[in-house]
Amino acid sequence: MAPPIPFFGRFFKMKIRMLTSMAGADFSHNFGDEIEVTDVEGKRYIEAGIAEPVINTTKIERAVKKVVKSKATKK
Repeated sequence: MAPPIPFFGRFFKMKIRMLTSMAGADFSHNFGDEIEVTDVEGKRYIEAGIAEPVINTTKIERAVKKVVKSKATKK
């Protein structure tokens, strides 16, 4: 693989989810792993069908009060 060409000394990053397992000399990615790669490498993986882009990476947490219902019991 040819290294990506830097844009003014910077690489653009994107997050992808692996659809297949892949390993090399210095890396190992399993099915379902979300990894950050350069945009050039990510586009190659997506076009080859071994990855898909991760669109929303933030999960919204909401504070919700837990409601406890009391039940009437006979004694």
